[in-house]
Amino acid sequence: MPKFELPKLPGQKEPIKLWPPTLPETRIPTLFGAVYLPEKKIELPKFPAFDEKSRAAMKHAIAIDLSMIPGLIPFLGDLVADVVEDLHAAELRKILTSKQYDRFLIEDKVAPAVIAMARALTK
Repeated sequence: MPKFELPKLPGQKEPIKLWPPTLPETRIPTLFGAVYLPEKKIELPKFPAFDEKSRAAMKHAIAIDLSMIPGLIPFLGDLVADVVEDLHAAELRKILTSKQYDRFLIEDKVAPAVIAMARALTK
């Protein structure tokens, strides 16, 4: 069976390792000099312990993500999606601690609500 390797990018000493996922040391030339990036091991995500509180929070996060479906309908669907999202966000505010809710809001800007909730519950 042939060994599969990812291609080596310019400036990398060796190709990216598939397992454990590792980005190799890289040198990137720029106009202002070379930038050196150290080797980085990509960690697998940790899932939260699903007690009753975190299970309820995840259900509301799933509902927030699903509320985007009616939002595809022009005008009325967008209004319905916003109302549903706001109602579930208010319930999350009651369930989570202030630190967890703040972390959820930060993560929710760049990820879907379910992933943001998983990150907020594990930190």
